[in-house]
Amino acid sequence: MSTPARPSAAHGWRIGSLAGTPVYLGRSWPIIAVIIVVVFGPNLARPDRGASYGYLLAAGYAVLLLVSVLVHEASHALAARWRGHPVSRIVADVWGGHTVYDATRTSPTTTALVAVVGPLSNLVLAGVVWGIRALTTNETAVTLLGIVAFANLLVGLFNLLPGLPLDGGQIVSALVWRATGSKGRGLVAAGWLGRVVAVLTVGWFALRPLAEERSPQLFDLVWPVAIAFFLWQGASGAVQAGRIHEATSGRAADVLEPLALVAGTATVAEVEPAVASGAWVAAADPTGWPLGVVDPDSAAAVPLGSRDRTAIASVTVAQPVAWVVALPDDAVLTDLIRVMTERELSLAVVVDEATRDIRGLATAERINAVVGAELSRRGRR
Repeated sequence: MSTPARPSAAHGWRIGSLAGTPVYLGRSWPIIAVIIVVVFGPNLARPDRGASYGYLLAAGYAVLLLVSVLVHEASHALAARWRGHPVSRIVADVWGGHTVYDATRTSPTTTALVAVVGPLSNLVLAGVVWGIRALTTNETAVTLLGIVAFANLLVGLFNLLPGLPLDGGQIVSALVWRATGSKGRGLVAAGWLGRVVAVLTVGWFALRPLAEERSPQLFDLVWPVAIAFFLWQGASGAVQAGRIHEATSGRAADVLEPLALVAGTATVAEVEPAVASGAWVAAADPTGWPLGVVDPDSAAAVPLGSRDRTAIASVTVAQPVAWVVALPDDAVLTDLIRVMTERELSLAVVVDEATRDIRGLATAERINAVVGAELSRRGRR
């Protein structure tokens, strides 16, 4: 599974790197390893090999399964790097694993390529392992390699199912994106298909025992329900992300508010007309760099007799240097939100990327209001 990069807490234990990309063993991975040993150990036991034989074999399978997961994720990482996207990390966790890369400037073609190589690597690995198995005479190795080959075949095919958060869903999302020109529509379509896959997963495993004329066992339902829950959560997240992406696909300029830039040495009296007009006022240093915004309430609180000698610096709320954001003329709201989120800004002076002219002030409050209204409008359709 491949996902866009985002800030994260501890990722687990670092176990190596791939072409400079850190590889982590997630803190949840030991859970799946223990479950594999406990569940499969008794089934793999042999009376003539001792009580521990089955558990050791299951432990070996857990290790080889980890290798399979890392091969899958390494394929995603290498494909993303090949397409020019920095990869932040590779993590093996309880749900298999995920590769985090910067998909800011991605395209439908890149999204599909990065997605498809993961399942394909499992299918290739299944063939290689099966070939090695055919050349092996050791009974234990034959059993273990057979399990690993089957697991990779199953994982590869399952991941190609057409619904997010599976890799097949990424491919569907990319195809819809290519056909409609809307990344958001692709995410919504693939997310809904992911929900269908989740329901069918439970249905398949629940009805299969009945088709075999036997009563369903608890184990027949535990894994499918857990997998379906994971799929449903991921699919629902994709649908929501798609709707938000559509709601933020308009021009960034449409949410900007008027901004007047004045010298930091100006007085409160000199900026009163601009403040009274309802426009935001920003104080600038001698080079013209915006330093902060004038607080209208503080400016109004200055006594009338003192306003012509009170510098606006005393009523200015300072802002970080990074609050000046350069965007191209055709930037969409998604681009502006991404930059403000990365820099943790609630206010941003937006300037033209080419001319450096000030285009206006972006506020988190107005952006939230615009996006919220658009989401409500789409929800009513």
